[in-house]
Amino acid sequence: MNESELNEVCWEERKVVRINAAGRHRINDRIIREESLSLFINGVLANTFACSPADLEALAVGWAFTQGYFRDKKDIESVSLDKESGAVFLTLQKNNGNINSMISRELPTREAPKDITLSHEDIYALWETFDAQCILYQSTGAAHAMALTDGKQILTLTEDVSRRNALIKIIGKMVLNGIDTWGKALLVSSRLAFDMFRMIESTGLKLVLCNGAVSSGAVIRAEEAGITLVGFIKRGNMNIYCHDERVS
Repeated sequence: MNESELNEVCWEERKVVRINAAGRHRINDRIIREESLSLFINGVLANTFACSPADLEALAVGWAFTQGYFRDKKDIESVSLDKESGAVFLTLQKNNGNINSMISRELPTREAPKDITLSHEDIYALWETFDAQCILYQSTGAAHAMALTDGKQILTLTEDVSRRNALIKIIGKMVLNGIDTWGKALLVSSRLAFDMFRMIESTGLKLVLCNGAVSSGAVIRAEEAGITLVGFIKRGNMNIYCHDERVS
């Protein structure tokens, strides 16, 4: 199933009455789907999501990772989706010691083998590529998207009706695909506040680019963590809130 086919399961067509300059008429309109998903970790209900029905295994893994249930892909024994019951079953190694007592969300300190530096033109070009790949948003106007880039291309992308879920899904994809975040940047198609930034911080990413506003809490955490935070991106404009050395 390609990305377009995957996103098609996330919308449905409905008859609506549209009023515009041409008058009043009935049309078919695409509406984003929002469904319930239950996450069981080692057989115990851990969370219930209202989400778009795609990348659900990534949602489960990303949520468990950001909540501190595990810190390494090798701790995952299995992850499976039961579409009929609307549940994901995540089995973790029982000896990882984190299921009953959460581990710290802080990553071990290590020196990045390669940091990332982008020019403002690099960022504008990446953003245009990112926009073109946000199929669910283009189809419904109601999705948020997150993507990981190495500065040259989009490595992985996900969308969801919830911006928080979209972020959790992209983190889950990083974990499941074993993507090293050093030398990478995160693209965020929404505003960015403190609660989401804490999840981003746990990945080790050092450059975060968004086309929306950012909160003071996110800026303070970015400054303290040494993360470059850029907002209000559109061609010809961007705000760099801290650590501008990564944008040439």
